[in-house]
Amino acid sequence: MHTQLPFFVLIQVSGDDRHTFLHNQLSNDINHLQTNQACYATYNTPKGRVITNMIVYNTGTDILLAVAADLAEILLKRLKMFVLRAKVQLTILPDWGVSGSLKDNMAIVYPNEPHLVLPCNAQNEIVLPHGGSLKIAPENELPAYDATTESAWNTHEIACGFPWICAATTETCVAQMLNQHTIGGVHFRKGCYPGQEIIARAQYRGQVKRGLAVAHNQINQTVGAPVLDTSGAEVGLVINAQGSLNLLVIKHGMAKAKLYDSSENPFELKHLFFDLNDGT
Repeated sequence: MHTQLPFFVLIQVSGDDRHTFLHNQLSNDINHLQTNQACYATYNTPKGRVITNMIVYNTGTDILLAVAADLAEILLKRLKMFVLRAKVQLTILPDWGVSGSLKDNMAIVYPNEPHLVLPCNAQNEIVLPHGGSLKIAPENELPAYDATTESAWNTHEIACGFPWICAATTETCVAQMLNQHTIGGVHFRKGCYPGQEIIARAQYRGQVKRGLAVAHNQINQTVGAPVLDTSGAEVGLVINAQGSLNLLVIKHGMAKAKLYDSSENPFELKHLFFDLNDGT
């Protein structure tokens, strides 16, 4: 199954200082990212909240950032604030896109170790840990958009616990709430970047009290909508949704509680990506 994924927009980062500049801004090790390699990464506020997550792809002549379309302009503007005298140019590529490839009936693959570097296969597709692959190229070189395949792709990523931040969820979570430490979006020995101190402290002192969960709801959910307990108190939010399947961030201590959307439709938790003993 192949389809273009209109969720993504590409930002091109070029210039002699592109590796160093991005290394100082993003959560992964960009300095050692080789040609035709990619990685997951996040861009964070100084308080450690994820503005956006992304895939970073080194073409050899430039570096491309695949990010949510509704956050591309925001990311571009914020990154440009820190260019200063660095030899770096940042541009949105309107004629480029991202496509996804997924085998029929692909099994769920839960993240079990961080993949800090993502290789490319013989078709120049970025091989992802959950078994799918992405191709970044001019749109006229990508397969056509297919809504059914896009739905299958989104469902697979949600079921496997690979979230994507968009405008509705930007700055709501630290990286660990989004599995970034597990899938390889955070390199804990690479040095400083915005939010690094908060993210490292959360990792080593066990201060993260919310995490990802896969859940069903009979009603299609809106990304960014709250998850509520029986008293109506907010205990999480919807990060991604596809049909009845949802990827939630919830308080650890609410994993065994009854959870609802704002219309009192229940969520049925199917899989947790955190240890119930991690916090309350």
